[in-house]
Amino acid sequence: QGALCPPAPACVPEAAAALAHPSMSSTGGLPPLAATVLSNAFLFLLIGGMAGTTDLSGFKAQLANLRGILTGLGCQFFLLPFLGFCAVFAFGLDEIFGIMLLLTTTSPGGGFSGWWCSLGNADIALSIAMTTVSTLFSIFMLPINVILYVQLVFGTSVSLDWARIGVSIAIVIAAVLVGVTAGTYLPRYKGIFNKVGTFGGVANIILGLAASSGGSTPLWGHPPVWYLAVASPCIAGLFVSFGIARALRASPPESVAICIECCYQNTGLAITVALTIFSPEDAALAASVPIFYGGIEIGLIAAFTLVAWQMGWTYAPRTEPFVKCITGNYQPPTDLERRASIDAHECTPEAASMAREEGIARAEDAPTVGAPAKASSGSQSWFGKGGFWSTSQPPASAAAQVGASGAPRKSGGSAALEGGAPLP
Repeated sequence: QGALCPPAPACVPEAAAALAHPSMSSTGGLPPLAATVLSNAFLFLLIGGMAGTTDLSGFKAQLANLRGILTGLGCQFFLLPFLGFCAVFAFGLDEIFGIMLLLTTTSPGGGFSGWWCSLGNADIALSIAMTTVSTLFSIFMLPINVILYVQLVFGTSVSLDWARIGVSIAIVIAAVLVGVTAGTYLPRYKGIFNKVGTFGGVANIILGLAASSGGSTPLWGHPPVWYLAVASPCIAGLFVSFGIARALRASPPESVAICIECCYQNTGLAITVALTIFSPEDAALAASVPIFYGGIEIGLIAAFTLVAWQMGWTYAPRTEPFVKCITGNYQPPTDLERRASIDAHECTPEAASMAREEGIARAEDAPTVGAPAKASSGSQSWFGKGGFWSTSQPPASAAAQVGASGAPRKSGGSAALEGGAPLP
């Protein structure tokens, strides 16, 4: 099976049987159907929770961010598959491992990219937008890359599991719609949505570990060059995509989100495809490629986001405690949040009390009752006895409305201050 393929250990037939017959595989004591349903449910919570930390205005703004979206798509569907192709030939991988590495690097991104952007405080809105767009693009980019890098290079016909791909696409789209809608109409619960997404991510990881705990895929029997070959596309993709994003003048948090989206792949889909093109024995052996790649991408992204945080490339201040950084929400406010914050501040009793105190103080310093005390953006504050009244009319027009007693008259639907009484 080639120079890089070790002698088949005795455990390979058992792993092959588990992979070839899902009903025999270990799923942590759960039936395969129940494990699949739970995995999809946790994926929905993960993507929906992350999408809930933004809102419609932020999501639309990032969808209109063509530079960020196109950079992410280019890195994910062109850069990473090409790096996988280079690794296959540079390290002389055996055909089985070469095909699996190409399938892994051409698979669409995983839903966990948004979770990592949340933990690392990268641009979540851009990550959600890229996940949505790349999921739709994968419908035709995945077959193109498979034909280009697998069938033309190795002459192997690949049958894609369109049912699984369709389910993944439906889950992603539905979760994004639900999450963005919830974030738009329930902005006060964005912190809770972030925790829901984190729960979905952790639960899916635990489920995946439980499902693979009974497997016997020979992961540690390969020569050192094999591990370097499988890890190199992920490592190179992370740093090259970050450099490309920065060169195209994407902000540091956007660049972090783009490189995470680039190198984080749906390794589960690659394993599923392997079952359709390899014999049971070869499928068990080939599965070690996406399994090892999945471990590399998790460790690499975790280390990179930690460095990015300390370098000031994320939204979280580098002086914040580590636990607070990974559990808090540091995303910048959207336009809807800014307007809501301004409205809430202006309507609070504290703000009204401060404004009244400031108005009384200015009234005491005013030379005459009814004289304008402050101008800001065309607005004037007029003071009567014991209170103040604001109008956006020019000073001359407003002064004409002040009666002999110093009380402004009703104008433009505003309540009058009779005898200098303050507005309720």
